Amino acid sequence: MRIFKFFLTISILISTASIPVSAFEVQGLKTPESFIADPSTGNYFISNINGGGPGGKDDDGFITKLDKDGKVIALTFIDGKNNDITLNAPKGLDIIGNILYVSDIDFVRGFDKETGKLLHDLDFKTFNPSSLNDLTHDSQNNLYVSDWIGNIIFKIDTKNNYKISIIAKGNALGGPNGLNIHPKTKKLINVTWEAGKVQEIDSSGNVKVLVEDKRFKNLDGIDFDNNGNMFVSSFTGGEIYKITPDLKIEVFLKGLTSPADINIDRKKNLLLIPSFEGNSAKTVTIQ
Repeated sequence: MRIFKFFLTISILISTASIPVSAFEVQGLKTPESFIADPSTGNYFISNINGGGPGGKDDDGFITKLDKDGKVIALTFIDGKNNDITLNAPKGLDIIGNILYVSDIDFVRGFDKETGKLLHDLDFKTFNPSSLNDLTHDSQNNLYVSDWIGNIIFKIDTKNNYKISIIAKGNALGGPNGLNIHPKTKKLINVTWEAGKVQEIDSSGNVKVLVEDKRFKNLDGIDFDNNGNMFVSSFTGGEIYKITPDLKIEVFLKGLTSPADINIDRKKNLLLIPSFEGNSAKTVTIQ
């Protein structure tokens, strides 16, 4: 009997491990810009600009929260229409510990990812930003945020009273949009809105072009899978490119409607794709 139970347990484990993760789609969003997975809970968050567009200070932006299966927990989990919340045009999202960070034109705001309570309200106005966009963080929990119109990349030292500094600035950044940290080199990677380039930026702000291609139109989001492949979205081109570690490019998906700030759920091997003009978001399985 014990032998039977042992093999039964092994069989169940193998069967469970072989069950594919189901991709899903979310409708009813309002200009979704960024779509991320919470690595600790498996939940998902989507930023919704809503209303007056990427630069509109109308306080009607919101964050949608999904459960680990992609079902909506709360469409307006964090809502600018609430009296105690300001959220104009939320774009980039990032999670460090229990805090969900969001870029919002000239602020970066931090919320409790479980309750939605505002924890941090970081004002960038002294730097005169044009439009804060994507967010990412390194192994030291430093946050990086792009100003895609102003050609600036900021650093936020979360361990030093959230001190804000500029790490790179100038036209060489080509309209910095999507940001991420390279899993091997640990350097900051930037995809450009204007220049059609994927760039590497070191701690001194030096810019190196990693990949450049004529197909790269208005690059928006970037992330890496478990094998070190880079995925980059072209907003106006309607395509997502897979760039291998040896920098070979292939079209992974095409015919998409304005794929914005993509990210990857590495635990489930899902590519997370917000459709900015399609008012929806979906996931696609990657191998």
